Amino acid sequence: MDGKKILSQKLQSALDERDRDNRLISPPDPSTVAQMVDFGSNDTLSLATSGALTRSFEDQLRKNPDFIVGSTSTRIFEGTTQYLKELEVYMAQFHNAESALFFNSGFDANVALWSTIPQNGDFVLYDQYVHASIHDGMRRGRAKTIMFAHNDCASFRHCLESLRDQNPVIADGRNVVFVALESFYSMDGDETPIHELLGIAKTTLSRGNFIFSVDEAHSNGLLGPNGSGFVSHYGLEKEVGLRVHTFGKALGSNGAVILAELTIKFNLINYARSVIFSTAPSFVALAAVKAGYEILASEDGERRRRALQENIRYFHKTFLSHPKWAAIKKEEIIQIPNEKNWNSEILQSPIIPLVTPPNESTELAGHMHRAKFWANPVRYPIVPKGMDRVRISIHADNTKEQIEDVIEVIMEWATSRAERARKGRL
Repeated sequence: MDGKKILSQKLQSALDERDRDNRLISPPDPSTVAQMVDFGSNDTLSLATSGALTRSFEDQLRKNPDFIVGSTSTRIFEGTTQYLKELEVYMAQFHNAESALFFNSGFDANVALWSTIPQNGDFVLYDQYVHASIHDGMRRGRAKTIMFAHNDCASFRHCLESLRDQNPVIADGRNVVFVALESFYSMDGDETPIHELLGIAKTTLSRGNFIFSVDEAHSNGLLGPNGSGFVSHYGLEKEVGLRVHTFGKALGSNGAVILAELTIKFNLINYARSVIFSTAPSFVALAAVKAGYEILASEDGERRRRALQENIRYFHKTFLSHPKWAAIKKEEIIQIPNEKNWNSEILQSPIIPLVTPPNESTELAGHMHRAKFWANPVRYPIVPKGMDRVRISIHADNTKEQIEDVIEVIMEWATSRAERARKGRL
């Protein structure tokens, strides 16, 4: 047996095992998704699906008639075009930051940040639920890492105090503690308690040798002045030293930017492998990002942010007041990790996590698909074991009728599931 056959058998065995666990990833056919109402994609402001981004992109082409399709080199050589330089200046100003560095994806940005910036002797204290790309970057980095329980201020305080007490280089301020957070978390949809965490850090590390980093993947474009994000919404630009903003969610395109002081930007240019050894982004990719930002800063952008928040609150209100919800919740057929935040006055995340009994998220998603509503089942290892869910994303262009109808479909499945469970106990 040759090497190719041996490898093929090993790889197929791994796929078969995942298939038996009902965890095999098989991307849906685009023609199938196109026939359904979108409650799954990250296009939360509906910029892409509405055609608004296309129109704004075409405007960028008209403003830059001499553009070329394609890229010429890496950023460290000829790839840093004038358009790219101007876009980075624009984004730094937009987000009220000292500098901005563009990346081809949010994953690239996080890997570059966490593998390059924390130095020997530093520590990274990270929330349990931060993005996989942050974990990948930390594994490649030089700093020691410590996890604290998700959004748990007591856990954060305990970890930070232990770290300080056990490491003189931290206690006396010679080295840095980086704190890795997200604004809205990608699977639970809850908000990081940023003010409380900052307060704990200031009290625990009196020398101020800490740097907070906030991944704004799910808040960029949705809140703050002109949609400038979570940190800007709270006016914390001076207190949060690192920000990662991605463009593949509300902005409807792809890429990311790291916002930081100039020293960090040039350190990344000199040491981050995803910068040095990657082809620079083309004009086409950059123009799509600039097109999205121009919508954010427009009246249409403000209207879309309002419409999205109205739809999120309408979903919350309609779901919680549904006559079947109390019984479904009591039976634990569906659980919502961030339900306690749904009645607050703060701006809400568009992510709705519907946690199902183990191995049943695909059943709920299938029921929704048959009713022509698209949402995605999410299973381990993307979420912790036993926390399978259907993740719903609300969009600015969803109608009230669509929201009412999808909730009815969800309740229909949950009621049927509860009845089957009761019969099984008889």
